[in-house]
Amino acid sequence: MSSKLNSISFKLGLLFSGVFITLLLLLGLILYGVFTNMFVDYIKQDLLAKGQNHARILAEDFNQSAINHVVEMEKGVMTDVLVTDNKQQFVAFSKKPDEEMVDHLITKSLSNGTILEEDWKQHSYLISVTPIGDHLGYVYMYYPASILREIVFVMNLLLIVATIGILLLAFGLIGILSRRLTRPLLYMKEATSKMAMGMYKQNIPVNGNDEVAQLGLSIKNLGDQLQYFEESRSDFLAAVSHELRTPLTYLKGYSDILNKDMIKDRKEQKEYLTIINKEAHRLSILINDLFEMSKLQTGQFVLKKELTNINHVIRKATKNLNPVANEKGIGLILNLNEELPEISIDPQRMEQVIYNLIENAIKYTSQGTITIKSKLIRDFIVLQISDTGIGIPSEDLPKIWERFYRVDQSRTRKTGGSGLGLYVVKQIIDAHNGNIQVKSKENEGSVFTIYLEKEENNEKDTNS
Repeated sequence: MSSKLNSISFKLGLLFSGVFITLLLLLGLILYGVFTNMFVDYIKQDLLAKGQNHARILAEDFNQSAINHVVEMEKGVMTDVLVTDNKQQFVAFSKKPDEEMVDHLITKSLSNGTILEEDWKQHSYLISVTPIGDHLGYVYMYYPASILREIVFVMNLLLIVATIGILLLAFGLIGILSRRLTRPLLYMKEATSKMAMGMYKQNIPVNGNDEVAQLGLSIKNLGDQLQYFEESRSDFLAAVSHELRTPLTYLKGYSDILNKDMIKDRKEQKEYLTIINKEAHRLSILINDLFEMSKLQTGQFVLKKELTNINHVIRKATKNLNPVANEKGIGLILNLNEELPEISIDPQRMEQVIYNLIENAIKYTSQGTITIKSKLIRDFIVLQISDTGIGIPSEDLPKIWERFYRVDQSRTRKTGGSGLGLYVVKQIIDAHNGNIQVKSKENEGSVFTIYLEKEENNEKDTNS
């Protein structure tokens, strides 16, 4: 018997029971007070509102017809109305005034409506008064306090019955739960201790689908998330450094060529300087994207749209990537429809999209070609970037648009991908109300297809 009294189940049950009863009593008192106060306040505000409404009607036309109309409005409802002149003489009423009504007639003039009586426990009515116009008279509104007392009595009765029922049910449940809680709690304690030491992934052996089991599952999921965040944190610097390093590599390479005077003529020098300028601008955009990441996620991405020939954007992006493709022996093939209409887009952002997709294709293609197409399909301008690279596993296709997601860590180390490029691509296309799709097969290549609605874009530009 002594061991049972000292058991954690008994102590836990006793503690839960004491806390539960205390909280239940406090909650009952709070609910009683809140409900009563809110209900009384509602009645007072309703009385004032009705009085003000009636006073406004009578102020516009203080005659017998308007007075009769006001009285008729209060027949068949809980409230009553009494209309007096400026000398407190009865003009009309929905219920014959009793002694308490007469006792509460005001003795001085008022400029605004007010509550004359709000003590519903000691008096027969809650009473409000509102002046009519410029000292024409007064509108008195009455709400029977007996109705309010009956409502509060019923509420108290329901609270008592509910409390007794909840207590009986709670004692039984607490006894059962206290015993069931103690077993998995020990497992959870051990798991959380390991998580505190950095071993985030834990398997907690709990069964069922009750609150304790859900708590165990939540701790396990928390550990998985902490592990993911820890890995993401370590990958973040590497990912960002790569995204910044790519344009810096171009800047360093072409500036070295210029610095070492390894150019043939003025035209080639100008071409290299143009590429350096473009890469410096791209570097600025990449840095800005890191600060605008939250805007990308919430869709608050500001575009600077203008009517643009999409083929011109494709050629600009391709020109900057030609040296990289040539270095790997990969051919960039342009198959562009030269009769495409201009559409309203942000040319810099769309160049970033095409740049990222072609750069991705170059990274994951060791030999073959990359084809960039533009065509018109009904009301859509369609861009297509296809490669003969290593492809993407089908199970990874839904995840490639996530921020910093990389398909395979091993091949990422070889190619230097960060997972930021496709995320930015998806957000920019979405901001243009477009759509991007991908088809891929491992060891055969990938095809990224962008759909931009021709008519919608033109209308938006016209309206702006």
